[in-house]
Amino acid sequence: MARGAMKHVVVKGDLEEATIRPASLLSELRQLSIEDARRYFADASALEESDCPACQSASRTPAFERDGFAFSACADCGSVYANPRPTAAALTDYYASSRAARFRTERFVAETAEARRTEIISSHANWLGRIYDETGNRLATGYADVGTTNPAVFDEIRRLDLFAPLCAIEPAAGVVARCRDLGIDVAEEGEALGVVTAFETLEHQHAPDSLLRAAHRSLAPGGLLFFTTRTISGFDLQTLWGSAPYIYVPEHLNLLSIDGIRRLLERCGFEAIEISTPGRLDVELVLHAIEADPSIRLTGFVDTLLRHRDHRAHQDFQAFLQKHRLSSHLRVAALKKESHS
Repeated sequence: MARGAMKHVVVKGDLEEATIRPASLLSELRQLSIEDARRYFADASALEESDCPACQSASRTPAFERDGFAFSACADCGSVYANPRPTAAALTDYYASSRAARFRTERFVAETAEARRTEIISSHANWLGRIYDETGNRLATGYADVGTTNPAVFDEIRRLDLFAPLCAIEPAAGVVARCRDLGIDVAEEGEALGVVTAFETLEHQHAPDSLLRAAHRSLAPGGLLFFTTRTISGFDLQTLWGSAPYIYVPEHLNLLSIDGIRRLLERCGFEAIEISTPGRLDVELVLHAIEADPSIRLTGFVDTLLRHRDHRAHQDFQAFLQKHRLSSHLRVAALKKESHS
């Protein structure tokens, strides 16, 4: 498919942040994450300098600092990333044993599972099923989800009646048993798969290209990769920048730009089929942030839009952000190239 014909979509319907991220749970997860990050990564030897995780450029400028961690902005592709960042070994230890990691799977995911299934996961499943029907290798029916935190994804995939077998690649420690109870294979990597997904996973990878290269190896020729992540190109992050209260290490090591995502896909052997930003929460997130922190200053236009216009204007503006790839919720569908060195 030619680059100029790349798809992008607009998703209709309201979504409130509290539905999928209840304030009390989100606040506790954030606080635990900040405290555990200080505990696990206080030693300077657990941090290392990094070039841009999207385009590998060494050219960068300081972006902002959050909770003692510095973020850099890539001068080439505009991605923002934690730098220096925890080593891969330190991150493995954190996700295996930290209080925040346990809280995420045992409380946050468990208590929001049904809402997220209704509002997000079922939509993801229908999205990938449609593109698989249109573009995928129908002889390759294996499916794998990378970094699974919510096993409900497999229930939704099964409903499509397109994929078998189903596999969880390196799922969160707290959901391994649940995956096996559902009859899902658990593995470190897949083989000759038709589809690999990585939902809300790329942003906390030490090296996003390692995830994409592993997906490339796991896919059959003509296999498809689907992922979602936050992009720094989106309205709420561009507006709030270092004041965004929901950005913290190590949950958000990589806030890649759309340009950076394109470059990352290319160098990891994928052709983008769809790059969309169907987010429905950018305006609400900024409104919540300025209500909680009156010191946040907005530009004249944004201030007028958010403080002096009604809900209908906010809805229209959110639809505009979706249409023009300006929301921070990014979703990507990509095809494995036939040949890649």
